[in-house]
Amino acid sequence: MAVKIGTMTLPGSPVDGANPLPRFRRETGFGLFSTKGEFPPEALENLGAQTRTLPYLMQDRYSRERKPVTLKTIVMENDFLRATFVPEYGGKLWSLYDKTLDRELLMANPVLQPGNLAIRNAWTSGGIEWNFGSLGHTYFTCDNVFAAILRDGDGSDFLRIYEFERAKECVWQADFHLPDGSSQLYSHIRITNPGETDKTTYWWTNIAIPEDGGTRILSSSRDVIVVCGGEGITYERLPYLSVMPGDLSYPINATRSFDYFFQPDPGVSTTWEGGVNKNGFTFYDRSTAPLLYHKMFCWGNHRGGARWQEYLSEGNRGSYIEIQAGIAQSQLHDKPFPAGAVFEWTQCYGGTKLDPDKIHGRPLEEADAELGAKVDTLIPEEKLLEMHRKFCISADKKIRESNLVHVGSGWGALENMRKIKAGLRKIPENTLFPESTLGPEQKTWLELLEIGRICAPDPRSVPISWMVSDEWRDLTGKSLSGADGRNWFSLLHYGNMLFEHWDDTVVAAKAAKWPDEEKNKFEKMAEDAWKESDRLLPNVWARRNLALLEKLRGNTGKYIEYYDSVFELDASISDFCFAAEYMGWLNADKEYEKAMKLYEKLPAGIQKADRIRLHMATCAVKLGMTDMAEDVFNEEHHAIREGENSLTDLWFEYNALKLAAERGIDPASMKTGVPDELMAEAEARFPPPHQIDFRMSYDKKYQYRATE
Repeated sequence: MAVKIGTMTLPGSPVDGANPLPRFRRETGFGLFSTKGEFPPEALENLGAQTRTLPYLMQDRYSRERKPVTLKTIVMENDFLRATFVPEYGGKLWSLYDKTLDRELLMANPVLQPGNLAIRNAWTSGGIEWNFGSLGHTYFTCDNVFAAILRDGDGSDFLRIYEFERAKECVWQADFHLPDGSSQLYSHIRITNPGETDKTTYWWTNIAIPEDGGTRILSSSRDVIVVCGGEGITYERLPYLSVMPGDLSYPINATRSFDYFFQPDPGVSTTWEGGVNKNGFTFYDRSTAPLLYHKMFCWGNHRGGARWQEYLSEGNRGSYIEIQAGIAQSQLHDKPFPAGAVFEWTQCYGGTKLDPDKIHGRPLEEADAELGAKVDTLIPEEKLLEMHRKFCISADKKIRESNLVHVGSGWGALENMRKIKAGLRKIPENTLFPESTLGPEQKTWLELLEIGRICAPDPRSVPISWMVSDEWRDLTGKSLSGADGRNWFSLLHYGNMLFEHWDDTVVAAKAAKWPDEEKNKFEKMAEDAWKESDRLLPNVWARRNLALLEKLRGNTGKYIEYYDSVFELDASISDFCFAAEYMGWLNADKEYEKAMKLYEKLPAGIQKADRIRLHMATCAVKLGMTDMAEDVFNEEHHAIREGENSLTDLWFEYNALKLAAERGIDPASMKTGVPDELMAEAEARFPPPHQIDFRMSYDKKYQYRATE
């Protein structure tokens, strides 16, 4: 077996920069989900998940314009498999090629095309992704991670990918082993809570396999938790589910996007899942506890689902099904993560060929048994458990700088420095975070550690990092009483930390019940800090946060007053983020004329930002200026969010207005909205152009997903 460093070049649009506005958890809220029908008590436990973005920045700086992009690769190869990892994009396993079958086992994306699907916006489809921390596609999916080549007790090389996760202040590492003579690639995952307080956590290994129009999803269990739109989560048994007709072990039968999560039998030590295409070619994975839960996600057999897949790739080469594996009953469940805890497991991935006549057209239990017997032959449970014990020993292997072949961020190094200064235990040495990785993003916080205060930059500068943890909040609060410690920048950060504070030690269902008096206390302290920041030196960041606070309070006039004051300062046009956010708020509150006036005053470069063009089109249609919106319907847009139907909804309204004009209907009679009968006619007569149709379903009650 060999591990080699190389490159690959493909057409793409790389992520280039981040949105500087802090995205507070109160903007995203808590995921508390309703169930329908009977649920086993254990499936109700810890139901609910929260996704927070801070301290990370949103990654919305990419486009639909592709150019040749060269990515660094780390390739593990033996006589049976070739595994290609991309450390610049979360350590994703981009490709897993089976030499015996002479075929790719994964959907290996032929392009690098981000789309707005991850926690931080940018996400690329295909391969295998390592999702850790909070519900959704990981913080690291479009970021560099650390990679090191180490040697196990047998003298064989293996690959370790790892990073420090800032939102939960925990560490993840993924060790990859490809023994000589093995037809399976093994991943050994270890996640660690090195802190002094309990947390919650999340892990789902996201595998994209090709969809050939006849792939069947099989598993070691048939009971599933079903998530499909807004009618409540159900607990059912495959292959026939209440959400739609047909055998839903075949994703091609799904008429809309949906998920189901396999629930293992009590007491099992390993579980497996696989996808068998119409010709019998099969991808399978098998995993040890606690990674016992598996999942299927499909886009659905409709034009919106097809559009998403080609949009994220290149034509039908991007058609895929996700089969995933996680450590909680579903992605809608929190997982308690005690202080000092370590969770670890082993998962293997491989391909095989089955007789398609024994899989397709057979009852599901027979097809499951056929693949199950094959998996038991290829990777018996006893062997996987034996490999797991061996890999646990290798996971303790310490990293030296000479082992590193790629570096991630400087946040792990900074966290170790904070821990040392506070007299706390460091992050375990099996993940190395050299101080040489400290850079501009850590500069403010390094100063706080070393000199006890946050230095104030020019207010026209754009912040490049935020901190929100309790530990950094305490350090910042202490610095405010020192000489020169109380300035516009330190107070801005302190307000952010206060406003973001919530109870991270309990699962979402309990965290959402945080007492109002406690919440209001922190909210008032944050408000005072932001107001003082702006008094000391007028700045767009504090004013924007005050506007957000008033918006969340439901004070439309007050937030408008604050956001108008943002645009009194030159820094408001230093980045398109302010105008994009403000126009979105104004449109949501039907302040279309004000939003259009804001748009008309913006510099031409900011007007071209994709989200701003989408907001402009909304204003234009709502104000009856339909000609202004026409070009937007003919463009490709990168800002559309998974589950967002704003563009197709606008298309139908645009065509309904054209119908009204043709029939001489007075526009004044439609000030409260387009009549339902005109909208229904527009929906029936004018299907959206293919390039703007991102609907997850054509049944409106199922248009918006409940997950991710």
